[in-house]
Amino acid sequence: MTVTYEQAHELVERRLSAASLGHSERVAATAAHLASQYGEDPEAARLAGLLHDWHREMPAEELLQRARELGIEVTDVDEAVPYLLHGPVAQADLSREIPGISEEVLVAVGAHTYGVPDMPRLAMIVYIADVMEPNRHQEGASALRASAGIRTLDDLFAEAYAASLNHLVERRRRIHPQTVSTWNDIAARTQR
Repeated sequence: MTVTYEQAHELVERRLSAASLGHSERVAATAAHLASQYGEDPEAARLAGLLHDWHREMPAEELLQRARELGIEVTDVDEAVPYLLHGPVAQADLSREIPGISEEVLVAVGAHTYGVPDMPRLAMIVYIADVMEPNRHQEGASALRASAGIRTLDDLFAEAYAASLNHLVERRRRIHPQTVSTWNDIAARTQR
């Protein structure tokens, strides 16, 4: 059985606050639009965008406990900022809670918090959509929106990831080891 967007929406609507649901709907729409621009499956992108924050509102202690139960490595950065685990924990839980979700969609959900080296295209699309959905106004969001469909997907992803990384550095936030690995992979593939 394959889950439809409408079925997933009913489940997400029961889990998330109105604000988080609205964000997920905007990410879903933005991801579908980006997928169309970059030759990827808009429905897979729409579903991944909708589900990306499945565990966004899970309390920190529950995220840490669930990550350990699932065998997900919990770093010192995760201990300090458990919210980062909401992507990988959701990836594992969604495969059990909603049978029929493609591996591609699950990976996009799991990778949206700190990425993965050799990021798959659908995961890049969801990451970018999360950064540039219409209600995002942080530095770089409008430039990303203007560049969508013009720049290559790899370049757009590198720009979105750099904006996120700059945000962490400017605010003197901890940087997850996976973020460093992902950035190093991006840099190696997009060196000018």
